[in-house]
Amino acid sequence: MQNKRLRGFLQNLALVLLSLSALFLLGSMPLFHISWTDQVQSLLAPHPASGGHAQSSTLADMFPSVHVMVTQDIEYRRYGRLYVPGDDPLLEQIIPLFQEALGSASETGASAELTLRSALDSPCLYLDLTTQLPLEAVAAWLGETAGFSREVRSMALTSEQEDTATLYLRSESGDIFRYNTALPVSAVREVCGSQTSNGSIFAYESNYAPLDPYTVLVAETPEAPAVQTELPAAYSVYNLLTALDFNAHPLFRYTESSGAEVVEESPRTLRVSPDGAVSFTSRGEDASPLYQVPAAGEQPTMPECLSAAGRLAAALTEGTGASPLYLRAVEMAEGGCTVRFGYHAGAIPVFFSDEKDALSVTISGAAITAFTYRCRAYTPTEDTSPLLPAAMAQAIASLYPEAGLSVGYVDGGAGPLAAHWLAG
Repeated sequence: MQNKRLRGFLQNLALVLLSLSALFLLGSMPLFHISWTDQVQSLLAPHPASGGHAQSSTLADMFPSVHVMVTQDIEYRRYGRLYVPGDDPLLEQIIPLFQEALGSASETGASAELTLRSALDSPCLYLDLTTQLPLEAVAAWLGETAGFSREVRSMALTSEQEDTATLYLRSESGDIFRYNTALPVSAVREVCGSQTSNGSIFAYESNYAPLDPYTVLVAETPEAPAVQTELPAAYSVYNLLTALDFNAHPLFRYTESSGAEVVEESPRTLRVSPDGAVSFTSRGEDASPLYQVPAAGEQPTMPECLSAAGRLAAALTEGTGASPLYLRAVEMAEGGCTVRFGYHAGAIPVFFSDEKDALSVTISGAAITAFTYRCRAYTPTEDTSPLLPAAMAQAIASLYPEAGLSVGYVDGGAGPLAAHWLAG
């Protein structure tokens, strides 16, 4: 009886030893060479939503907040606000008007500064996009298509004509173009009549002549919370591989002397650094839908490129729990384009101290062939940012010729960030 029990014990022990040996061999293979830290973190941290990049943000979600100026009547002055987000009730009233105006716009030609300023004395709506974008991108945000090409920094709908509204498009360099529209002027007057003056003015109406003339100067100092910046909890190689359609257990993976982990999966390479920097390159056409740019024609249109870049931005955000990304610039080139994104914290933009992008996506032909990304999470705190009084900030900014004036955060590394007045 004792021999039988001993034999059973030895057999069980042998099975355990064989199992441990098998696990050790499997763990030594490159296929399973993924750190236990990553695996544990991937279980504890939030995972990408199922079908992450399929749930991409819309073009409207990608668009940044804008400065708004509403003029009810020049006698009663203006109502201005900085960084109004797209879901704000005021902007929800304004956007459909610009959409209808752009859809029916017919160009009458270049316009003089004096003509625009005179038109802005009528009941009008003015949007400063806070960044210059191609009209095709602006039209995509409005849910419209553009029948012509322009670079746009700001646009206005005015009621200078008796029956229909007039559309003005202005570039950062000061080029102004005027358009007749089919939008009834009464629609503009109705929205303008719903706002009461808060003392805001354009810079050209102030004593600060050196400023960019169409800078929106608010009378009251904006309130902005301090924010905490950090790497999100779900930032890991495993989560990024999953979010970016890589094999989560890659065959070829190594660590550089800098601490960055490199994953090679032909025809693409992913590099993930401990500080949140991520880069991707592809040597050829990628089979993953995430990196393809579906096009109705031979070459993708700008909205098609923006949609593809937006899907990638959403995949990175969802996969790591980072803050959302917003469109900052589009640069067209022969055979492709570069789409640049930045972060916002509570609708206020965050800039990096080295002036680089949060995400830069390179599109060549009908595919995303490269991107660089800085993974960050910005969490508002209970503290507020002590900003200078608006009048004092305007006086200081006027020392810099042609400067605009706005509020923003500057990220120089980990830790709390306070908002600042920025001239530039």
